[in-house]
Amino acid sequence: MIVHQVFALIFDGEIKDRCVCNDYELANYLARAVYGETAFAVDCLQYPCDIGDKYHNNAFYRVDPETQEETPIKYVPTQEQQVQELKAENEALMVVVSDLIGGAYNA
Repeated sequence: MIVHQVFALIFDGEIKDRCVCNDYELANYLARAVYGETAFAVDCLQYPCDIGDKYHNNAFYRVDPETQEETPIKYVPTQEQQVQELKAENEALMVVVSDLIGGAYNA
């Protein structure tokens, strides 16, 4: 369960700040009020992004200070999503084990 919404405030393709806000509309309003009409907010709760990181093509990127190369910032699944992934993996393993021992696995 998510109890707070976290938004990245984006201006000119760069994360200028992050904020906890009640909803997207308020976060977007704050981004425009502080950084100008082309600024906007993006939900970043499941991304470990920071001020100075980049945002383009609907994805967050971290820039290596030495090489200036951009690396995508990976999505961190919620606990609920992790549980579902583990259940699916467990189900697949049970089928394989059942096939190996010659039995039929019924979920």
